[in-house]
Amino acid sequence: MTDERTTVPLWRPVGPAELALLRASGWRALPPRLPDRPILAAEALATKIARRRIMPVSGAGYVTCFEVDAGFARRHPVRQVGGAVSAEEINAHLAGPIRVVREFHAHEYRPLAMRVIKAAAGWERPDEVTAMLAVAGGKTWIGLDRALRISAAEYGVGATEQSSGNMRLSLLVEACSADGRRREWAVTTRAMHTDELLLPVLMLRTADWVPQVRERARRSLTAALESASPAALLAAPGVAAATAAWARGRHALDAVADALRAAPDEVLASTREHPDIGVRRLAYRLWLESDRPSHEEVMRAALSEPDEVCRLRCVQWLARDGRVDVLERLLSQGTAKVAVEALTALVQLGRPRAGLAHLADGSTMMRTTAQWAARRADRPPAAIYREALATEHPWGRTRALVAGLGECGTRQDVDVLLPFLEHPSPRVRAEAVRAVRRLGGPVSHLADLLADPAPVVVRAVKRALRHEPYAVPTARLWALLAADSPPHVRLGAYDQLRTQDTWTRVHVDLHLLDDPDPVLSSRAHADLTAWTRHGAATAYRAPAEETALRLGRLIDTAEARIGARQAHRLRWILGIG
Repeated sequence: MTDERTTVPLWRPVGPAELALLRASGWRALPPRLPDRPILAAEALATKIARRRIMPVSGAGYVTCFEVDAGFARRHPVRQVGGAVSAEEINAHLAGPIRVVREFHAHEYRPLAMRVIKAAAGWERPDEVTAMLAVAGGKTWIGLDRALRISAAEYGVGATEQSSGNMRLSLLVEACSADGRRREWAVTTRAMHTDELLLPVLMLRTADWVPQVRERARRSLTAALESASPAALLAAPGVAAATAAWARGRHALDAVADALRAAPDEVLASTREHPDIGVRRLAYRLWLESDRPSHEEVMRAALSEPDEVCRLRCVQWLARDGRVDVLERLLSQGTAKVAVEALTALVQLGRPRAGLAHLADGSTMMRTTAQWAARRADRPPAAIYREALATEHPWGRTRALVAGLGECGTRQDVDVLLPFLEHPSPRVRAEAVRAVRRLGGPVSHLADLLADPAPVVVRAVKRALRHEPYAVPTARLWALLAADSPPHVRLGAYDQLRTQDTWTRVHVDLHLLDDPDPVLSSRAHADLTAWTRHGAATAYRAPAEETALRLGRLIDTAEARIGARQAHRLRWILGIG
């Protein structure tokens, strides 16, 4: 039976006018859809519309996210939502509030600053402006602070002198004034303590460059946070985190952290889902430092939290508690980095044998950690790899076993790995190339694979032979460069030829200038140009007479492509023109 609580996330780009309607509804109802504001299943597309279509016209664009019942989403595909289905019906199937997840502002926040000034003076309705400020993030508040200081000074606006204006926005303009006395007055007003819309600018003033403003703002911030609502506490960390790196910006973050420590569990839980990575990491740190989390909650976070730092903090918390059963579950279900932390903790708790099952893991760092655990269990990992490769060749494990032996084996293990250069799987052959080279195996066994039908193998061979320019005979490389060879083989032969001596490099570049393969042709042209400008100065010896004449004929053929000037320079370098 389908779980009715299962939801599907959808995104919708909106402008300031729609944002005001969303805020007026308490973030519980979508306004009627405009033709260019679709409801989408992809956040990336909604972001593109908000940034490229809405922001240039409206001065700001926003991406909202909301959840709808999965059953409703299945009955009405995204391409139909908002068209054949009314906004009222969509609102009836919303699961939770509508959230603003991204915001974009034009021209360094000057349009937003001018709208704030006009609304503060009573020249514009404040609804849209207050809605924009209510969802503004830390970056927006910092940009607005600077823009208001410049715009108010340029236009000579004194918002407090406008008796018919909006007082809360007037106070905002004063708090961002270039005049320190105005800022000091603004942060001491009662409205600055009680109006949660102004809390972000109060936090900015706690890092003010004027000591008097800074100290008064810090006293006001303490009072404001004590009476702040849960919604305000959710918005505050974004600004505090944005200013934490400032010379005087740490106070706001510390004050917000103290307020979150005393906040209800629901507030801290919501903060752990904040779209700002810095805020989410702060919330996780405070949560894990407290006595609130349970093992199940932390384990769920370790398995599902998208941010890697938060996930690892959860694993480290579980490791400190020493719960072996929890660590074993993380080892089997977590991502590679979570599993590495879990295995490390298990080894430190005296259970190194837990790593034996992960010696053939697909992740390099997990495999390396498992090898360390095996050594702690007095089980040499190289011996385990040799035994596994000699007795069984399971298709899904062979590549990891070959890689593992290459990581911890010795030169004597090259003979064990050589048969895998002919394995039917291209990725196993590529891994065998890397392993043989890593253990110092003979390059002669790798040279033949430069003609392998799989591009992944040829790339591995190129990297292995990077410092062995003559590992493949020159005549063999020219044969592989022939037009009837596969493109990846020709590219491998070209790269190997150009690492040989200087005049072979010039020869192959000139030879490929008119090649039908556009990739090879463009690479050869770029390499020849780079050598002519920079590398030719170190060509201290002229080529042999026969080589110079051959190159001269190629230059004559290529002159139409490279131009008379470069052709003349090449002839001068060769001493033939």
